[in-house]
Amino acid sequence: MKSFLSHLLTGIIGALLVVFILFGIDQLSTIYPLYVPNIFYKSKVDYIVNIESAVSEAIEKTAGDVVQVNNYLGNTLRGSGSGVIYKLTNDKAYIVTNNHVVEGASKVEIETTSGYRVFGEIKGTDPMTDLAVIEIEKGTIDHCMSFADSHSLKVGEHVIAIGNPLGLSGSATLGILSSKERLVAVDTNKDEEVDWYASVLQTDAAINPGNSGGALINLDGKLIGINSMKIAESDVEGIGFSIPSNLVDRIILDLETNGEVKRPEKLLGIGFRNVIYENYIAIKINEVIDGSLADKSGLLTDDLIIEINGDRIKYYFDLKYYLSTSKVNEKISLTIVREDELIVKEIIITE
Repeated sequence: MKSFLSHLLTGIIGALLVVFILFGIDQLSTIYPLYVPNIFYKSKVDYIVNIESAVSEAIEKTAGDVVQVNNYLGNTLRGSGSGVIYKLTNDKAYIVTNNHVVEGASKVEIETTSGYRVFGEIKGTDPMTDLAVIEIEKGTIDHCMSFADSHSLKVGEHVIAIGNPLGLSGSATLGILSSKERLVAVDTNKDEEVDWYASVLQTDAAINPGNSGGALINLDGKLIGINSMKIAESDVEGIGFSIPSNLVDRIILDLETNGEVKRPEKLLGIGFRNVIYENYIAIKINEVIDGSLADKSGLLTDDLIIEINGDRIKYYFDLKYYLSTSKVNEKISLTIVREDELIVKEIIITE
């Protein structure tokens, strides 16, 4: 009897051991399908993305929407960049590029990858965001690029830069999105003073001279940004910047219709300095100009601005950035500390 029970116990332990081993192999086959066989032959969901195929398809879908932009002064070619066809009408095509690509041009020429060449009209420019819009005759152009939502991007996802570096038409480079909201100082009038801080996408996809104005796309072949700046110091590699598509979409509408971006007053009409309040940066008002927007909105000297549109101030240039990116007639909310009392001021931005 004891021998029977001993054999039974041994058998049970052996069976349990086999079950645990098979379970372990099954789990490993799910995690490492290339190295561990699926012994149960169960159907598996393939989570492996064929990056090569996705990249090729995205480039094929969009490369024709990226054009070369030639900057002429008189009959002299001064330089070239890239642009993106983003809108078609019955007889016109619209192209977005960088302001610095067309800056100083007496005329601009557009050349597509199919060889179609035509001179265009600069509809509007915006040095602050480094964007410009060009209108051309539609000709043989029959496709334009779709926009993606740049707010929904994830750091680490694959991105592709398409442009004309060194005049090499339709060049594409692959990288990842390194940062979604990288703040970069911008000096628009070259007076060595910071005019504003651009919130841009950062990528390690190679962006070289001539890529400016070209497209940064996702693997769906949709525009997520317009390539603009490149840090080209000898000890820096793989840092390229792109203007987010959501901002591009907003700016080009103004450039098309008004030729410029209508912005609110550069400042509210206050003098201020930055102080620390409860371990955060705050803006302390030390002057309110009579008759200014701040004065009409009820802001007072010694008020502390701690939030803008519900967001806590994190950087000393937050107020200027919010004003620069606000639209005329847009409402902004300022949370103010006044004599230890929290006050919210709703301010309508005026032109």
